[in-house]
Amino acid sequence: MTTTRPALPDSTTKEFQDEALAAANADRARHHAPPLVMDSDLSKYAMERAASRSQSEMLNAGHADLRDGTGENIYWGGSSGSPLPGADAVKSWYSEISDYDFSDPKFTPDAGHFTQLVWKGSTKVGIGRVSGQGPKYYETYIVFVFEAPGNMEGAFADNVLRT
Repeated sequence: MTTTRPALPDSTTKEFQDEALAAANADRARHHAPPLVMDSDLSKYAMERAASRSQSEMLNAGHADLRDGTGENIYWGGSSGSPLPGADAVKSWYSEISDYDFSDPKFTPDAGHFTQLVWKGSTKVGIGRVSGQGPKYYETYIVFVFEAPGNMEGAFADNVLRT
């Protein structure tokens, strides 16, 4: 990853995490996946990841340097001046359901955030957010890190269930 600017400041709050977790667990429940449990160590890692992702514009940093054994969803949004809520990220990720073929369960890049979000085998999550004025927009980066990771080849039929 090429660092192009300073990291945006942390804007993670308990209220934000609770709201984001509730949104994620509502979607998971529709797909018969157990609720995610917030993990404080994973949340620290998610905050670090959000900060490092914000050092590149938009989503240009990708998932570079993600630690082994962890799955990750990253969201970027621009707004007029306040941090975006976690539900915006969850809604964006969940919308990829339209690109997932339940009759042919496998990884597809266009649905990878959705499948990680509802992955039955992922049980722990960390949630972090950074936000601040970027060069063009007020920017928000939201990161969820998951354990066990999702999107494992050959396991989609057992982990991404229909509503």
